[in-house]
Amino acid sequence: MKLGIVGLGQWGQKLVRAIQEDGNPKSQLTHFVAGYTRSPNKHRPFALQEKLHLFESYEEFLRSRSVDAVVIASPHSEHVDQICAAAEAGLHIFVEKPLALDVAGALKAIVAARAAGRQLAVGFNRRFLPAYSQLKEILHSGRIGRVLHLEGNFSAPQALHFAPEDWRARHSETPAGGMTLMGIHVLDAMIGLAGPITGVRARSRKQFLQVDVDDTTDVQIEFAGGFTGYLSTVTATARNWRLQVFGTEGWAEMQGYQQLTLARVGQDPETTRFGAVDIERAELEAFAKSVVDQTEYPIHLDEVVKGIGALEAVFKSVREDRFIAVES
Repeated sequence: MKLGIVGLGQWGQKLVRAIQEDGNPKSQLTHFVAGYTRSPNKHRPFALQEKLHLFESYEEFLRSRSVDAVVIASPHSEHVDQICAAAEAGLHIFVEKPLALDVAGALKAIVAARAAGRQLAVGFNRRFLPAYSQLKEILHSGRIGRVLHLEGNFSAPQALHFAPEDWRARHSETPAGGMTLMGIHVLDAMIGLAGPITGVRARSRKQFLQVDVDDTTDVQIEFAGGFTGYLSTVTATARNWRLQVFGTEGWAEMQGYQQLTLARVGQDPETTRFGAVDIERAELEAFAKSVVDQTEYPIHLDEVVKGIGALEAVFKSVREDRFIAVES
């Protein structure tokens, strides 16, 4: 399946290189052949190296009929309009998280894709980690008893390196600090494990950064299942990923991407280490397979919308400094 990339910044390039090297496919399912970027001169050397034809405009790219699907790695606020245009052009769509910045936008994008009969998939790559799959199996098998509480943290130093002109350094693109950059991955992972979120109470502060991004954000969470949760995300510290589920008979925790510890009441903790996985390649190949086989992408859109609902509630809670219920 021939792909086109929209947005050739750091992450767009990472997605291309997950699938090919010097233009030569590493996957038997898909590869990139074209792209569009607002800064073609800046990214032309990369495009030449990866044998990508760069179009002068997004509209020209869509009209060209040169690809089967578009992969969108553009600023968050542009996702919905770009998805709708791609669906109207008859293309399947893979979009980086977040799908949208509010539920209305998410639903508009989904309706457009479904009306056109096109596949729409969202890039929550942590779902493809073997440790995450094992954590989900532990939870659903009842090995830690009745679930009581979930905790997660996703942090990184990336905002320390943002230039003021970087689109990620604009509050309009990154409300509530690291939530659209990292925290939404924790929200999605929690929803995939434990189901819908019904309410949040959030804080977000800029304590150190000079750009227009909060560096410290945390969220108290209520789940439809009756249990509680907590997540935090820091944009100005060392990289960290932690996801932990507590139950009446023990707890299980991902620490990083390749380690999972299970601790049951009265027993010594057991740690399993997993091999490295290219999760960007895994998600793009899963997308290609869903298109070819006409099956649903592993991350269902109803869960994606629930995550956007929780994300939108976080934004509102930060603004209004109160608990916000998430509409079903």
